[in-house]
Amino acid sequence: MTSLAASVAKVRLPRYVRVKRLRSKQDAYFWERPTWAKPPAEKYGRLCHVDSEALGTDLPAAIAKADLLNQHLDEWRTGVEGKPSEGSIKALFGWYRATDRFTEMGFRSRRDYRHYMAILEAFPLRTTVFGERRAVEIEAGHADALYRALVKARGKRAGAYCMQICRRIWNEAIRAKKAKAPNPFSRMGIKMVAAKGNRATTRAEFDAFRAKAREMGRPSMAAAAAVSFELVRRATDVFGYIFEPGDEARGFFWEDYRPGREVAMRQGKTGDSQIIPLVDDDGVSLYPALEEELGALSRGAGHMIVSEDTGKRYDETEAIRTFRKIAAAAGLPKEMTFTGFRHGGATELGDAGVQDIRAISGHRTLQQTATYNKATEAKARSAGQKRRAHVAGKRTPKRTNDAEDGPESGVA
Repeated sequence: MTSLAASVAKVRLPRYVRVKRLRSKQDAYFWERPTWAKPPAEKYGRLCHVDSEALGTDLPAAIAKADLLNQHLDEWRTGVEGKPSEGSIKALFGWYRATDRFTEMGFRSRRDYRHYMAILEAFPLRTTVFGERRAVEIEAGHADALYRALVKARGKRAGAYCMQICRRIWNEAIRAKKAKAPNPFSRMGIKMVAAKGNRATTRAEFDAFRAKAREMGRPSMAAAAAVSFELVRRATDVFGYIFEPGDEARGFFWEDYRPGREVAMRQGKTGDSQIIPLVDDDGVSLYPALEEELGALSRGAGHMIVSEDTGKRYDETEAIRTFRKIAAAAGLPKEMTFTGFRHGGATELGDAGVQDIRAISGHRTLQQTATYNKATEAKARSAGQKRRAHVAGKRTPKRTNDAEDGPESGVA
């Protein structure tokens, strides 16, 4: 008689289902929760409520039950659950996620908003969770109490972000007549100190990284570091991460590079493009390290920075993992990040006296460049020298009789 296992082999079982032969010669089915979902793992502030379960010996019934368990697992993993109660905060958040204001955000912003909205929805109150409360019932006192509880449970930064998101959602809801004014999350007086920014990578560290990357057979990472450091580019544009449809045009392409002449850079965040000359008027290379690393790559078509393992663009996880492996092998500081290459390049430009780096970095405003153009001892020294020279240039000629020199106006 043909074993049931043989027939099962022709059926594609749902995820996380395994088959076990019983002593009775029957095949039994089990749904096993994946390791990454086991406590203390959390997603959006919640432990996974879906546990491993025996599914029985009936194959159709086991498949149906496993599909349902996988659905619940996916809802926990993505922060999505069933249809919320009408008028609840969870329903309000769902409405906001469907608005143009939300869908037009960048991928990372939408991801962060979803994360903190899920934390808010599941945040425990005395008798329920915040997501089940009616939006119209929330007052300023409730907002203050929620903030204090969030700070205690999650820290000041998470608490402040949650309040910021609530304030924005309520503003949109009031405009759309989904909530009543005044906004309970406005004027809370929350002061959030920005986290310490990315550490600017020095040129010596940049050189050490790219040398080690080449040694480890990763010329793509050496080239990626050079593009970021020399041309002050974001990691998303250097690697051309594809987060969602339409991102394929983001990145650094062979068709945009003319060796020894110029390169066209596309700014993924703004959609702007720039032509950056690679030589000066006398034909001297302006970015020898950059062209050295690009010259080490096998020229082809399409995106320039591709993984040696797959021949395709890096995804974000692979790029970060590979960066850390190279940096560790090179003995570089643990706090060094790939974004630090961009910060380091911008800081170096500032140290060289270039205060407006937009022609290279692609920023639209000088205010944006201040984030990357770090304050350094060299800049402070230069500022003092320039100020002293300025003051010296404005002094009146020294008189022959020093006694005639009186104090400056208003100074005793």
